[in-house]
Amino acid sequence: MKTFKLIALSLVHGEEVEQLDLQDGLIINREYGKENWLIEALLPKSEPEKYEKFRDNEEMLHVQATISKPTNDPASFEAVVRQVAVMEDKMSILFEGELFRKNTNYHEKLLQRLVEEGYTGDELVDAFKNKVKEKPVLEKSK
Repeated sequence: MKTFKLIALSLVHGEEVEQLDLQDGLIINREYGKENWLIEALLPKSEPEKYEKFRDNEEMLHVQATISKPTNDPASFEAVVRQVAVMEDKMSILFEGELFRKNTNYHEKLLQRLVEEGYTGDELVDAFKNKVKEKPVLEKSK
């Protein structure tokens, strides 16, 4: 198993990226052959019911995790919430999931999608810069 420092964590809802207020966290590659990872996130105690509902429904979530240093690109996971531990003013959320295979032509697909959405000129450049920072999930590829 390999363990890494979790730097940032987001939930992806279609086109929307919800940046979580990560206070601390780690991510573990369990090395079971199917890209099985554990992600533990320490968050402010806010909306624990939301995560308990995800857990109880075994809802599959798209999660983006930045590991080791803020300049790294986020890795995308398909994950479920396994545990919600609520403390006085914080909560710990344990996700278990599989890593999406990285698209080798991500930027090309992103640019094509923006053009199809009607962006042109400076508006296209600005939209591309913003989306590159957000890293929206374009498609699942395992």
